Amino acid sequence: MRKTDIKTCRYEMCPCKTIDITKDDYTLVGKSMYYHTECLKKKRAGEWKDEKTKSDLQYIKNQWVLHIDQTVVFSQLFRELNNLLVRGISSEYLVFVFDYVVKNKMPLRFPGGFKYFVNKKEIQDAYQKQKAKENKIDLNGFTAKDSDDTPSFNLPKKKFGFGSVFGGDK
Repeated sequence: MRKTDIKTCRYEMCPCKTIDITKDDYTLVGKSMYYHTECLKKKRAGEWKDEKTKSDLQYIKNQWVLHIDQTVVFSQLFRELNNLLVRGISSEYLVFVFDYVVKNKMPLRFPGGFKYFVNKKEIQDAYQKQKAKENKIDLNGFTAKDSDDTPSFNLPKKKFGFGSVFGGDK
């Protein structure tokens, strides 16, 4: 086997990443983009996105046209959004960032600038505050907060000494 027989699959979610063109079933797109045939089908179908992610992306697209730019190039917008999703950023956070930018009238003019707002500390802190508010649960006047912190237990303190041993000081 020659060194040129090993190619890299261009699909981001490919489980094996390498293609041996002497053995594997592959598809050549253009002059130099190699894909496993199954990976290319998944990429074209958008199979790696669930329904909520697709609806969130559609929401961002529609709101972009209404609030930012009516002549946006959708391929650029979706390329930026898909790159952010592949990096592991949730679509829920992307929607929050977009709404925050529109609500606070931040200067966003083109799709390529959206990724800078995603990494902005001010927006990340606002998202954490919103998530903290959503995680509060009210049960008949008691407020419990879900958190990633270790749980703490509060027990009533007992008196130590001879009085507690002989049953006194109850």
